[in-house]
Amino acid sequence: MKLDDNKKSIRKIKQSVILPGCTELYQPNRLTNSKYKSFTLMQSRILVTLIKELQEAILASMNGKDWKQMNLFPADEPGLIRVPLRLKDIAKPRQYQEVYEATLQLAKVSIRLPSSISKQYYSISSLFPRVELPKRVGVNSIIYVDIFKTAARTLIEIDKTGNGRPGFFTKYLYEVAMSASNKYTYKLYMIIASWKQKGGFKISLQELKSQLGIMEYEYPEYCDFKKRVLLPAQKDLEYKSDCWFNCGVAGFEERNQQKKVIWLHFKIIVPAADHVVKEKSDYIKYLLRSYFQFTDDDFKPLEHFFPKLITTNTIERVLLKLQDLKEYIGQTKRAKEPIYNIPRYVTKALLNQF
Repeated sequence: MKLDDNKKSIRKIKQSVILPGCTELYQPNRLTNSKYKSFTLMQSRILVTLIKELQEAILASMNGKDWKQMNLFPADEPGLIRVPLRLKDIAKPRQYQEVYEATLQLAKVSIRLPSSISKQYYSISSLFPRVELPKRVGVNSIIYVDIFKTAARTLIEIDKTGNGRPGFFTKYLYEVAMSASNKYTYKLYMIIASWKQKGGFKISLQELKSQLGIMEYEYPEYCDFKKRVLLPAQKDLEYKSDCWFNCGVAGFEERNQQKKVIWLHFKIIVPAADHVVKEKSDYIKYLLRSYFQFTDDDFKPLEHFFPKLITTNTIERVLLKLQDLKEYIGQTKRAKEPIYNIPRYVTKALLNQF
């Protein structure tokens, strides 16, 4: 393939989201978009573990089955389901007491959720009306949480689209959610994951704070919000997840006439499959050797450049940049003002932009 032909074809490359060995979780968008006071990091891990334990019921709902008839969660009372939460799935042994306390606090939480009735209603649910705690704690100890079936429906049942197919759900990775070090990462990751197929979204700063459970008096200045919420969450997700964002790119913040940030534009970054990255990286190296006179020594300054090529969007931009450089270098030759060290010039151009 010629470099000129590639400029036309690279626009057709599809993004690939394949991270082998990771556990995919599904949850209803009504949970993703729910508003409640921000949880602690431990409470978030308990909630993620709960969603993991509910997966069989959630997948049954997605496939049109009645999860309530499957006897997945036997309980002492007909209006409840009982879900096991294994302590070792949530935290290390030295943190088990913290898990106890966080679970008991969650039992008192009332969560405001979008109603399945209509947009004119909202639903208030208590997470755990009853918690069963083991008297002696060991490696294989289990906490049992009882949930009202009516509340469990909001956590389990996936709404259908107009053609009867499940369409209002969020898919994310269990390992990513559980490895977060900032208490806001879990919820922000949920929001980003729900928009992953769209490639991005615009949200007001006020609405984002509301979805993250941040009170009006918290982080009144955007710089504090960015420092305490956005940057730590970005650090948790960047290069460690199936999707992330960069709050430092141009255009992320939108200001009003008073220069105050009121809107945020999230462009979701999705890594390509490893084999796609390798194939395209090898092709870029081929172009550099064939069209820009690169030798093995000329690749040394680009040692840290190629590991950055993890998204198809970045790869496309690099290929377009090489096309522009090829045309410009050709123009300098025709103008009798040639670039004498082409590899050095190209290397500098790539490192300056990427």
